[in-house]
Amino acid sequence: MPIPLLQLVQVAIVTGISSHLIFKRAEPRVLPALGMVCALQTVAFGYIYNDTHEFLHASIASFAVISALLFGLFTSIAIYRLSPWHPLARYRGPTLAKLSKWYMGYWIAKGNRHLKLQELHRTYGRWIRIGPNELSVDDPAAIRPIYSQMFRSLSYQGAPQAADALITTVNKDEHALRLVAWTKAFSIERLKHYRTSAQARTAQLLELLAKKKETVSLSHWISLWAIDVMGDMSFSGGFETLAAGKDAEGWMEVLHMGVLFVGVLGQVPWMRDLIALAPSPGPILTFQQFAGKKVEETSRKTGGNRNDILSIIQNDTEGKVELTRLQAHADASFIVLAGSDTVSEAMTALMRYIIDDAKVQQRLRSELNSAFDGPLEDMDASTLLKLPYLDACVQEALRLVPPVAAGPPRWNKDIPTQVLDHVIPASTTIAPPNYAIFRDPRNFFDPEKFLPERWLGGITPHNVDAFVPFCFGPGLFCARLLTANLIRAFSVSFPNDFNVKIFDESYKEHNLWVHDELLVNLEAL
Repeated sequence: MPIPLLQLVQVAIVTGISSHLIFKRAEPRVLPALGMVCALQTVAFGYIYNDTHEFLHASIASFAVISALLFGLFTSIAIYRLSPWHPLARYRGPTLAKLSKWYMGYWIAKGNRHLKLQELHRTYGRWIRIGPNELSVDDPAAIRPIYSQMFRSLSYQGAPQAADALITTVNKDEHALRLVAWTKAFSIERLKHYRTSAQARTAQLLELLAKKKETVSLSHWISLWAIDVMGDMSFSGGFETLAAGKDAEGWMEVLHMGVLFVGVLGQVPWMRDLIALAPSPGPILTFQQFAGKKVEETSRKTGGNRNDILSIIQNDTEGKVELTRLQAHADASFIVLAGSDTVSEAMTALMRYIIDDAKVQQRLRSELNSAFDGPLEDMDASTLLKLPYLDACVQEALRLVPPVAAGPPRWNKDIPTQVLDHVIPASTTIAPPNYAIFRDPRNFFDPEKFLPERWLGGITPHNVDAFVPFCFGPGLFCARLLTANLIRAFSVSFPNDFNVKIFDESYKEHNLWVHDELLVNLEAL
């Protein structure tokens, strides 16, 4: 005797609830899970059709059965995530965040995650729950324990890619082996070579800006300068965006699209398998292909005889890891990402605050003129790195506009982790929200104000343990070099119709910053 439809639906609901007990311990990958659902619907359709011999009725009924099963599964998941039995039940946070990672994905897509995290911490406290299995911690004392004990979360692989770059691999052992070559690529001897390239590009930019008689978009030119500098350091050239006056190949457009893509889908890594089925490769894979073409194009032009970052990490044998062609392309795209965009954004933020305060600009110019009296090529790197007020301005800009606003997330896999007086349950993602920490009055005096003097001592509170900006080291030298030369060569001011407040409010954070153009007037000195 056939089972009535109502009973089938009830059995499906109970089955869905029961399956949660299995999936909670052994979560399936998305494609096998979808295959299982399709198989179950086929079985349900066959069973009902065999009884009724009505195709439409069997189709609707089998759909109802599968819907009931999924309803039971998702209801069970929701109840568990909100229940006192969940491992993170003790941590407060928005109900929607506890239910789904799409909550934070929404704020990333909107570009306001940094502000939302700041708001949530003010509402709920230092330790808050921002996902079903994710915490945000704005306690500076927790930063070192988190990053010393835990490794990257699965959000680093939120989008399909041809191969893992150093920055996206979630294999700790592989990362350690590949890091050997990267350390070699940034030796003191190599840094001297990169500085020569940076000085040449800086001289090129100053020459171009000196010819501009009207208002210019300083952020645009800084971005082009950063692309060319990183191209020289990474691939031995090949971009020449300064000479063209534009990013003709669209590197930055693809980069920002890709980072937004990863930022949102990294919140729900299972979406990666679905996106991989799409006919379009996706922006991250496209960006890696861009980088790969540039690497091979430059290699042909130089006959393969190069002395740049990528050639060093490809040819290094000490790390005992031989990079594949696709891994090299992935690392090349990482160099552009870690270098050009983060450096240009740090530089743009620095100039925005220096220009806005004539006293800061004058004091900085006086320090630079006292330290240097020769042309650009005579600017000694060791002296540049030791100028206290320049360094204070750089640190303050990084505090107000950190290159990594949300803090790189970490994951403890299947091992509970002790962080201060909290035991973090296994399979938990955790991250300090840099933007919120850097603008917390408990850590920094008058935190919304650009105040370089705080880095020179005597102003409290000033919690240096709270300041971990995650910057690209060589890039920061390049930013100092360009700042020093711009301030020595020009008196920089905002146009009368430029609204600094509107510019600040235009900032959106999608893992990287996007904002309006920084418009300035330049007067040669």
